[in-house]
Amino acid sequence: MILKLVKEMNGSEFVQKMEDKYGQMSNLERLIASDPENVLYPLDLEDWLYHLEHPEATVRESETIFLKDLKIDMSDLKLLDVIKNEHPRSIRNLASILNRDIKSVQPRVKRLAEEGLLKLEHGPKNAKKPVVNFNKIEIEI
Repeated sequence: MILKLVKEMNGSEFVQKMEDKYGQMSNLERLIASDPENVLYPLDLEDWLYHLEHPEATVRESETIFLKDLKIDMSDLKLLDVIKNEHPRSIRNLASILNRDIKSVQPRVKRLAEEGLLKLEHGPKNAKKPVVNFNKIEIEI
């Protein structure tokens, strides 16, 4: 089964993403000069320039995941939705938001992270912070 995780943003958000990634445009230009074989740098620069002029344009990024067995149920989708909209600081905070025991939430979060449907970032005090970085899940059968 093929899952496509889709993130849509406007041009202004894309410009912010490029600034977070490269700092300033001049840094990206230096990377292009120092590594002319890297085809991604010129594409990023081209997109960055375009979206500076078109801040309302829609940008669609996607990541494809290949799964042998799709083991996602409605409670997993609800969990992803809560993570996306509530931005929990940790798995413990997520369990609190859901009014669930952390022992029932943590294995599900770990499984969804292993399947690539969420990311675990470093949170405060060595906590794992669950993050959902997409707006849609498209399923191909």
